[in-house]
Amino acid sequence: MKHQQGFHRFCKVQFLFLFLILSSLPISCSSVKNMKIKSEPVENKKYAKQIEQADEFLVNNNFQGSILISQKNKIIFAKGYGISDINDNSNPQNSINTVYEIGSITKQITAAAIMQLIEKNKISLDTTIDTYFPEFEDGKNITVQMLLTMRSGLYDYINAASEFFPKKVAKEIERKQYNNQPVDNELVLKYLNQAPMLTTPDSTFFYCNTDYFLLAKILEKVSGLTYEQYIQKNILEPCGMTNTNCKFQQTTSKGYDNYNHYYSFPENYALGCGNINSTVLDLFKWNTQLPKGKIIKKKSFKKIISQNYYSYGLIKVSDSIFHAGNTNVFNSYNIYNHKTKTSIIILINRPIYNQNSAQIAEKIKTIFNFQI
Repeated sequence: MKHQQGFHRFCKVQFLFLFLILSSLPISCSSVKNMKIKSEPVENKKYAKQIEQADEFLVNNNFQGSILISQKNKIIFAKGYGISDINDNSNPQNSINTVYEIGSITKQITAAAIMQLIEKNKISLDTTIDTYFPEFEDGKNITVQMLLTMRSGLYDYINAASEFFPKKVAKEIERKQYNNQPVDNELVLKYLNQAPMLTTPDSTFFYCNTDYFLLAKILEKVSGLTYEQYIQKNILEPCGMTNTNCKFQQTTSKGYDNYNHYYSFPENYALGCGNINSTVLDLFKWNTQLPKGKIIKKKSFKKIISQNYYSYGLIKVSDSIFHAGNTNVFNSYNIYNHKTKTSIIILINRPIYNQNSAQIAEKIKTIFNFQI
């Protein structure tokens, strides 16, 4: 086992992630696919007072993004705010069909895809990952289950690139990222065996994008399809998620940093852990279908919510499952209570240091008095 290095830096990343996360009839899959909802807005008159308060709060705080709230799997409020691209002279407005980078919410979908393969006995939770990456020496100590629950002991190649990669490679990735240039899609695998381990596998939880990148690569090896092909066929199409994609920079919104610069993760770089783009309406469809046996079996859903805290691409608190996402100039939040069938979905085309989706979600919970 390689020696631990740079542990304190990774803890800072852990703290940032935790801050981001914590700061009436059900719809069938066929009816979700056939939903006809106009772009703007959806407002349930029964919640007129709360909607008015939420709208006032969002407008007063210059909210720039889209929001969707549902209860009993019915949308009660959905609306877009602000401009989808401040540098587009036509001033297109955000709507419930605006496509954003959803960042780490991608991990929910990757985990579900892996569970599909487990259901078909093509993958086992107990399989060690040297099966798929034979040159990775420490792979014999890491299982698929550890990747899913983020207990691999690996360094995070995105949040701790200078620890995972040689320093020159990390700097080159940073340069390409800022200039929206692609990187080699095998780059992580190329340096996987050279990278030091953060800690002993299965000894503790650490939030790690590397785990979900490797799961995406396993998905490709086992299925014989690219990640994009598999997700499109087995997740997006069955759920009617027609405005969701896995393509680099294929969003209808753009975000910019404080220097008016737009930049995304390099193409191929965030595979399986942050490369999906979606809308609040499509994520609502995802929330309603995941527990119902349409994407994975109900038994599998019970399995993924049986873990404490981080569980198969989901963070579980009581009866709610959620995840946040944060790319360079987008951030997002998706929470679903599978008992009350309540959703709060927030997608923002501004950096998290300008507007925090998790903090906005907390305020929305208070306004609607949701126990979620």
